[in-house]
Amino acid sequence: MQAEALTITESLLSNAGQIGLDVVEEDALTYLRSLPGKSLNVVTSFHLVEHLSFEELIRLLDEMIRTLRSGGLLILETPNPENFMVGSYSFYADPTHRNPIPSPTLQFLLESRGLDRVTVMKLRPGTLPKSRVTPISSNALTNISTVRPTMGLWVGRFD
Repeated sequence: MQAEALTITESLLSNAGQIGLDVVEEDALTYLRSLPGKSLNVVTSFHLVEHLSFEELIRLLDEMIRTLRSGGLLILETPNPENFMVGSYSFYADPTHRNPIPSPTLQFLLESRGLDRVTVMKLRPGTLPKSRVTPISSNALTNISTVRPTMGLWVGRFD
């Protein structure tokens, strides 16, 4: 099977090249538009769609579907906003994220664009590892003297 990696990230360019993939540095939509219709067996996209506006998302899905052969496979991975920690916190840790996309919405978009047999697989529970969770007592919260936002990180001083 011939495979190509498409990325605009330097580290991914280097890594994909090291394992023998043909690497293309290109915008995904531009690249897909350059391909003939029904020319791909598989299209994968990992953590891309949540960075796009709704209009860009629709254009990208249309091109993905246009380039897939009959019986082809489209794999999309995106953060799951149904998970409380993802939907309310970790999604927004990346300032380039636009909007969380609930799986029923993405499924509807894919089906309405002509794909059938769309399956949603929730692969990760999305809970934070215990080592990253720091419990704070309710007494500590009442003694905050200053809190200011700094690049998305809350800095506080406890008296």
